[in-house]
Amino acid sequence: MDKILSMRIFSRVVESGSFSAVADHMNCSTGSVSRAVSSLEDHLHARLLQRTTRKVSLTEPGERYYQKCKKILADLEDAEAEAGDAHTSARGTLRIHCVTDLGLAQLTHSILEYRKRFPTVAVQLKFLPRMANLLEDEVDVSIVAAPTLPDSRNVCKLIGHSERVLVASPAFLQTHRIETASDLDEHALTPMPFRVEPNGHPVKLSLVKPTGQSTGQEGAGQFAINDTEAIRIATLAGAGVAALPVHCVIDDIRNGRLLQLFPESRLQNTSVFAVYSSRHHIDAKIKTFIDFMTSHLREALDARLLNEHQHQTFSRVARVMENA
Repeated sequence: MDKILSMRIFSRVVESGSFSAVADHMNCSTGSVSRAVSSLEDHLHARLLQRTTRKVSLTEPGERYYQKCKKILADLEDAEAEAGDAHTSARGTLRIHCVTDLGLAQLTHSILEYRKRFPTVAVQLKFLPRMANLLEDEVDVSIVAAPTLPDSRNVCKLIGHSERVLVASPAFLQTHRIETASDLDEHALTPMPFRVEPNGHPVKLSLVKPTGQSTGQEGAGQFAINDTEAIRIATLAGAGVAALPVHCVIDDIRNGRLLQLFPESRLQNTSVFAVYSSRHHIDAKIKTFIDFMTSHLREALDARLLNEHQHQTFSRVARVMENA
C-alpha cells in the first residue's frame, strides 16, 4: 500500500464528500478509490468513514486522523516545493572551504560581494591549508589552488589561474643585495624553485621550463611561513624575499611597498578550481556561487594586471640596488 497516496485519496474523499468525484479528478475508477480507503482502514484497524448511498461522513477516529493527515500532507507539499525550487532559487546555508594559498582578504571580499547579490544565502566559511574532504569536512563547495587535482567522483570547475611573483620590500633590498638566484636561498620566506643559467652577467632566473614544469630546489631560509597573508606581512616588514600570488601583492607593488625581483622571469601558474559533489540537480546556491566566483575571482586572479608595472619595477629595483 502506498500510504501517502492513500492518505491523499482519503483526504480528498472527506473534502469532496464523494468517492466518484475523487475518481473523476484522479482519472481512475470509483472502486480504486474505495479500495485505497479500505486498505488504509485495515492498516489502522479503525473505521474512518461512514458510507451510505447518499452521504460519506467521518467517524470520530476518522476526524482525528483527517486533521493529522491535513497537516502531514501540507508539510509534505511545502517540503516538495522547497526542494523542487532549490535548483532555481538561491537560498539556505552554503558551506564553503577555501585554501589559504590564495589569500584570505581576496577570497573574503569575493564572498562578501556574493552575499550582497544573494542575501537569502547564509554562508559558513572555513579556511584550511589543505584540500577539503567534502563529506567529512561538511562542505558544499571547496576553492582550491593546485597544478592539477587528483581523480575523484567530485566535479571540478576551473575558475582561473594564480601567478606568483618574487617580491621584497625596498628596506630589505637596501641592506641585502639580491643579484643572482643563489642570493635568494638564505632569505626565502617561501619555496624558491629555480635553475641557474651561468653567464658573465647577473643571473636570470629560469623558474619555468618550456613544458610548464618547475625545476630546481626549494629555498631554505631562516624564517619559513605557510600562510599567504602572513608571508605578505613578513615581506612588507623586510623579513625576506617571497614568491606570492600577483593578486595578493599588486597594490603593494603599485604603491612601492614591495618591489618585484627578476621581472623577466616567471614562476609556474597555479590553477584555481571550484570543487563540488555533483553536476546533477545542482542546488541554486551552489550554482550561483560557482558562476559568481568564476567571473569575480577570475578578475582578481588575472596576472596581466602586473604587466604594465614590470618595467617600472625593474628600474626601481636597480636604483635600490645602486644605493645599497
